Amino acid sequence: MSLKEKFESEIEKCDWDMLKPHHERGAVFIVGESLELVTVAMALAEDNVSQVKIWLDNKDFYKLEETSEFEKEPFRKFAHFLIVQPYVLVKIID
Repeated sequence: MSLKEKFESEIEKCDWDMLKPHHERGAVFIVGESLELVTVAMALAEDNVSQVKIWLDNKDFYKLEETSEFEKEPFRKFAHFLIVQPYVLVKIID
């Protein structure tokens, strides 16, 4: 199984209750609408610093700061997530 296939098979839905502990340790990053979870995961896994920096600079990929919207409904499945240690990548789906 390729790394890409592995990542694709690991994508699951999550709610805020699942993400909160990861957010508290500063590990949750949002993958913007223009990117796919697996694309970002591959860049991180392959240590493609230049590409990741471009995404960060363009705010296509960013650290989650504001959480009040998610805390209103902590058990609503609102995103897909993928873990690429030590990061938790999140793609909002609704």
